[in-house]
Amino acid sequence: MSDTNAAPRMKPGAPMTWRLSLFCVASFALVTALAGLFALPPLDRDEARFAQATAQMIESGDYVTIRFQDRERNKKPAGIHWLQAASVTTLSSVEAREIWAYRIPSVIGAVIAAIFTFLAGARAYDARTGLIAGLLLASAPMVAAEATIAKTDGVLLGLVAMAQYAFLHLFGAVREGRKPGWPMALAFWGAHGAAALVKGPIALMISFLTGAGLASSGWRLDWVRALRPVTGSILFILMVLPWGFAIGLATDGRFFAEALGGDMLGKVGDAQEGHVGPPGYHTLLLALLFWPAAALILPGLIQIWRERADWRAAFLLAWLVPAWIVFEIAATKLPHYVMPLYPALAIMAARAAASGVRPGWVRRASALLYAVAGLAMAALLALPPFVFSDTPLRALCFAAAGITGLAALAIAVLFWRGRAVKGAIAASFLAALYAWTLLGAILPGLAPLAIAPRLSAALELTDRRPIHDARAPVALAGYSEPSAVFLLGADTMLIDAEDAAARLRAGAVSAAIIEQREEAAFRASLKGAAVTPLAVIDGLNYSKGHQVTLTIYVLAPAETSGGS
Repeated sequence: MSDTNAAPRMKPGAPMTWRLSLFCVASFALVTALAGLFALPPLDRDEARFAQATAQMIESGDYVTIRFQDRERNKKPAGIHWLQAASVTTLSSVEAREIWAYRIPSVIGAVIAAIFTFLAGARAYDARTGLIAGLLLASAPMVAAEATIAKTDGVLLGLVAMAQYAFLHLFGAVREGRKPGWPMALAFWGAHGAAALVKGPIALMISFLTGAGLASSGWRLDWVRALRPVTGSILFILMVLPWGFAIGLATDGRFFAEALGGDMLGKVGDAQEGHVGPPGYHTLLLALLFWPAAALILPGLIQIWRERADWRAAFLLAWLVPAWIVFEIAATKLPHYVMPLYPALAIMAARAAASGVRPGWVRRASALLYAVAGLAMAALLALPPFVFSDTPLRALCFAAAGITGLAALAIAVLFWRGRAVKGAIAASFLAALYAWTLLGAILPGLAPLAIAPRLSAALELTDRRPIHDARAPVALAGYSEPSAVFLLGADTMLIDAEDAAARLRAGAVSAAIIEQREEAAFRASLKGAAVTPLAVIDGLNYSKGHQVTLTIYVLAPAETSGGS
């Protein structure tokens, strides 16, 4: 295939435009990523598991083995926990259990992803394309959400964007007849080494599929040498092998059997934990999860396909298509799985915006898609008053929904009229405002969802929170959410009502937290011991979809007299 369409020579004044655009993208990404950082309590179950495992690493000083309470957590490598531990020990303390400190790596990952999306767009096309791509990526609801959750996916996104930018740069240098240079090759392999320590071989799989896509499209393989595969492989092994060797010894090989065989490969053939979806699942959700780019995804794909003889378009297609097919075929599906492919989509969308969307029917159909997605997102803001009838945020929810819906329709008109650049920028800012409204105001204000934080606060008020008050651990019966373990400590006992009553009688726990469904069994097991209810916490366990009522019990004073 011919090496056509080399990148244009930089125009006078371009460096200043380039730096200003980069600054705008980084600043915008940071502001968007901060939307729910401090306000949103730990609601996501996986977030609490990651944060608790990190807290236990800090408390125990064991930075090799990953544990949740007394169980090994052999699912993901330790890299994310090291990053979280560095953040917590620098900015907070493990005793404080401030979830925002565990989220900082995810925020940084989202910002890095936006920066390298800009760099890739600017390297392939120009600063304006990179600017639009960076804004679209940073404001995507899926990216904004993952930036606010202390998990692996925000960091993985940043590392994939870095690796793929280096890959694109090297591939482009070879196509343009320029010397590739070592720094980009080292950045490529360094990003992959870091990504492997955060989430295993996912990033490596994406780059391998990108290379396979280029090879299958007829491009010469001279770019392989530019990647410095021998030196790069040595660097990769030196980064990954020490911890891999240590965790293998610490777990007698169980980590690799469970992480690779059970967690990663198991998700390909079987839907794990009920996360199932038909082929096309990710495609159907794309307009919502990448909402600011909804009007530009189809035009971008059409334009890039028409330009596929150009190395830039070929690379973007190879980045997107093979991996997307793999994620669609895999049995286990979660919305964030395809997020590492968003930078390629963002650059395609930005290319379409900067070039002008053609033909007209595509522009109008895409504008309608953006409007429909915008109204659906607005409806989501209006939903809480119907689920939580007593929410004090009713006025805010309806006002935010109305403003979002009207703004989405106005932006759809921009796309309809062919003003795609203005539409893309306006859509990005609306999506960022949406993230702040949902993650920074509405969700934190829904008290029924924050069951574990309210439990923690109730124990704090009565000087019975184990982490802060040097008390014996608490027991929970009928409620076993990881967020409760994170806020109340690793020694929290997740047991049945009978065992909770026995341990409370014996003084082995300072309080027993009993769900209403376990109340009868708890009282029957007290065997005459007098207990006092300290507080009652009502709420919605959204992960299981049912209401819960938790009562905090302690031994009555007569039962504790003479105790320490």
